[in-house]
Amino acid sequence: MHAADTCVPGDRIRWTKRPLLPATVYAAAVVALYRWTDGQWIILPWSLLTMLGLTLAVSGGFKAARGHARAADARRVWASIAAASRSWALLVRSALPDDAAAQKLVHRHLAWLAALRHQVRPDDGREAAGRGMEYDLGCQAPGQMAILRRGLGRHVDAHERSCILAADNMAGQVLQLQGDALKVLLAEDRLHAATFLELHRLLHELQRRQAAAERLRDDTAAGRHAIVDVLLPVAFGLLLPFGLLDAMGPLVLFDDDVIGAIACWAIVPLSALLSWLYLTLGDMGRNAAYWTGDDADGTSIATACRALERELEIAPGVAATSTPPSQQAPLAP
Repeated sequence: MHAADTCVPGDRIRWTKRPLLPATVYAAAVVALYRWTDGQWIILPWSLLTMLGLTLAVSGGFKAARGHARAADARRVWASIAAASRSWALLVRSALPDDAAAQKLVHRHLAWLAALRHQVRPDDGREAAGRGMEYDLGCQAPGQMAILRRGLGRHVDAHERSCILAADNMAGQVLQLQGDALKVLLAEDRLHAATFLELHRLLHELQRRQAAAERLRDDTAAGRHAIVDVLLPVAFGLLLPFGLLDAMGPLVLFDDDVIGAIACWAIVPLSALLSWLYLTLGDMGRNAAYWTGDDADGTSIATACRALERELEIAPGVAATSTPPSQQAPLAP
């Protein structure tokens, strides 16, 4: 699976620029209040803010490490799914002399990939809401079920698609249909017993890989610390302008009014930049763990799943068509 980061720095700034404007407006309001009221009372000791910033940095570091570990586990799970999928397609094509039956088994496996990709997406929107990045706003669109329905329609007939969509465990239902199809082929003496056992072993392997992917779907640790992850950066951003007024006090209170004004208003971009930096680092730490949806650098399971589907569709003996095998018209003599 491709795991390289292909995002350019400009793209990351564009995706994470949302906190910049409110942070700038808030810092400007604090500085204006300080200038117009000569409010020494609004200055916060810099040492207190340093402790808060250190706490936020340590928390962000642990969160990023947890997210990257979860993403690494997901890549390992997906690598095993991809290997088992290729083994399934290779064994089916080599063991079945009937190209139509082999094609149907491979297309049904592609339907399992589509169902799994949909099933491992969080269904409550917490993932998209927790990221806070602009490109995540549409990751949990209401039309996901319609997309799944169209994806299944490319690989299975209407009856199997209705059975899959009616099941609570849609990916598991596809594997059940695969097992039933293998039994029919064995009963019709179109499949050797040894091959039948090997394909059933692959089905069990896919079932285990599915369970591993579902375990990674929800980050329970992130849910437990969601309030802390929100309150710490917000508190830091709210208190930062007051602490900078104290840290830059010698320049702000300089005898020269021009230098004092420049030093005072320089707090606005500095505060906005530091607030954006801390919020962005926290978002990037969370984003490393969200491997189930569409991402910007092509490292998610959705991107890899589509690549594997294309690979299996163009494999020898599997036509890359949008029509399910059972609905394809017979060739003219």
